[in-house]
Amino acid sequence: MQRLRVGLGWLLAIAFILMSGRSFAETGELTTESWGFLLLTPLALTLALSPNMPWEAAESEVTQWDDDEDESESITQAPDPEELGFDVPVL
Repeated sequence: MQRLRVGLGWLLAIAFILMSGRSFAETGELTTESWGFLLLTPLALTLALSPNMPWEAAESEVTQWDDDEDESESITQAPDPEELGFDVPVL
């Protein structure tokens, strides 16, 4: 399955480049059509060069957080800014 995807990706990338070149050669200038084909080329190259697709990815390890921890230890009180010498903005 992966070889089919890689082959299809390379085929699409080459086809988009050739279609952009043909469009440029026929009109003699860079049109939105030829730029559109060139802008689609990275999508095809992504198919060809990526090791696996996101939906094919194996399950990654998920870290489980312990809900038992005492949350009061992690909460700290912020110092008063006026005591530290900061001005209080007046709107």
